[in-house]
This record gives sequence, structure tokens and C-alpha cells, in this order.
Amino acid sequence: MPVSIRDVAERAGVSRGTVSKVLNDTSDCRVAPATRELIRRAAQDLNYRPNTMAQSLSRKRSDTIGLMMSGLRNPFFVGLLEAAETLATKERYSVLTETGRSSDGTYASHGKLSGWPVDGVIMWTMPHQYAEEFIGARANSIPVVYIGFERAMTDDAIFFDLYDGARQSARHLIARGYKKIGYIAPWADHISGPRYLACADACAHAGVEIEYILMESHEETQRSGIQTAAAIASRPPSTRPDAVICHNDVVALGVMHGFRRAGLRIPSDIAIVGFDGIDEGQCEDLPLTTVHCDVYALCEAALNLLTRRLHEREPSTPRHIMIPTRLIIGETT
Repeated sequence: MPVSIRDVAERAGVSRGTVSKVLNDTSDCRVAPATRELIRRAAQDLNYRPNTMAQSLSRKRSDTIGLMMSGLRNPFFVGLLEAAETLATKERYSVLTETGRSSDGTYASHGKLSGWPVDGVIMWTMPHQYAEEFIGARANSIPVVYIGFERAMTDDAIFFDLYDGARQSARHLIARGYKKIGYIAPWADHISGPRYLACADACAHAGVEIEYILMESHEETQRSGIQTAAAIASRPPSTRPDAVICHNDVVALGVMHGFRRAGLRIPSDIAIVGFDGIDEGQCEDLPLTTVHCDVYALCEAALNLLTRRLHEREPSTPRHIMIPTRLIIGETT
């Protein structure tokens, strides 16, 4: 049978109300230090586990943070989840996760977070999407910190310096002597995004040709990367790029396998650059050249900002925090 507050009270020789105040650390708790220690020792001896839902109702907070992110097929988001949970645990918060399809970065309308008493939300989403679309009116009564992409100044946002990361990639390829660079992306609207714009700007400055290559399946998967590489490899050598920059590492790994299946040598026939810096890219026999995005730093900044919002009495000016990116030079360029 589960141990109850009554059991702890009987062991400590105090009332249930006193046990509740001590274990919940309520602000009006005026229990003597010796009695507090007696109660905590009794709870530990009995292996008492509090009813988290009951506590949240009584304290009007759940000590739970909602984390919304774009699926778990991409190891980048697995790393993000691990970092968020590690950091939240240090601050005595639990994490409730909601994921969307990693192929398009969307979530189910009015998902589970809309009905769960989370204290706040950290949300990975595109700049034109808002928490209200997915958790309903609850988004207006709790703090929301958006992560991943730069947004309007009306929102709290933590994001990577995608432009600089992509610019580093393009400049690296240009310095290595590549003359025709392809940018592989899953969606057409990425042509106006910071990664492609940075590559295009660097190429224009150096007088190097750049081609926007749209993935036919519109999915951020290795399978789609393999298909895209096969299509590129089937073109005459004079018409295909001699280097490609991929939207992320998952796509880049698929592209690498696709080129190899087609008989192309990497990097002598064609070079590859990824984006994200996931471990899998560094475990290949040819470690991937990629842009490292520090998910731990991203989550740490997001959690610090969210906890600040949870404790402030009056809302302050929205914050924008940019996390730097850096190029990791592997053996694929």
C-alpha cells in the first residue's frame, strides 16, 4: 500500500497539516527546525512519495514545464530533450513533452499540453507559428519561451545564429576551391531563410555559383537525403554541384550514403556540409563537416528565462538571446 501523509504524521507524532506544510515547503510554515527534521526523516524512512497532482492543486502550480518540439526522428531533438530534462531537474521541475511531425515542424492542434497544468512552455516552432494555435487559450495565461528561430520582438525567443553558421560553411567551401555549391533543403520557403541567404550572400561576394536544390519528398530524413543524392548524381558532371550544404545533419548523412551508392567519391568528386552537429555525423568513417548548434546552451538560456518569467510579479520586456554557432571541419570537405 502507498504511504500516506497520515502514516508520516503518526511516525513523527504530529498532525497531518504540519506534515503537509513541511513537505510542501509552504510560505506560512512556522514549524520548529527540530520538528521539520523529524518529519523529513519519518518521510524518508517510510519511503513516502508525494501525490504530485494533489500538490499542484493545493499550491496552484505544478512544477512542470511543457516542452514542444519538432518530433524525435532527428537525433538533434533527442539531444534537446535530454538537455531540457537535465537542466529542469536541477531546478526541481518536471518536463512534459509534446512532439510534432519532424517532416514539417507542426503539432497536433490543441494537443495534450492544452489540458495539463503546466506552469510554462518552451516551444520549438517556426517564426510564424504561435503557442495559441496548439494549446489554446491557456497560452495567454502562462509564460511561453520560443526556441530555435528568431521571432518578432513581442515574443521571448532563444535562437541559434543560423546566418553566421551557414556563412561559415559557404566561406569554408569557397576557401577550399569549390566553384559550384548546391544548397539542399526540404521546403521551398527555406530559400528566404537565414541559412540559404547566408550561403547566397557569401557565394555572390566570391563570384561562386549557388543552386537551391529542393528535396522532392519534403522530409528531413536520411531516406529523403539518399533519394536527393541519387538525383544529383544522375546529372552530367558538368551540370551538378561540386559541393553541397545540407539543411541538417540527418539529410547530410543520407546525401553522403546516396552519393557513395552512386559511385561518387567524397570529397574529391563532391563535398558535403551538414548543420546541427549531432554525434551521429562524427561517428561515420568520414566525420561530417557541419555547423555545431549547442542545444545545452539553448535549453539553459530558455529555462533561465522561463523561470525568471515564472517568478516576476510584473511582465518585463520580451528578451531575444542569440546562441553562437561554429563550424566543425570534418573529412567530407
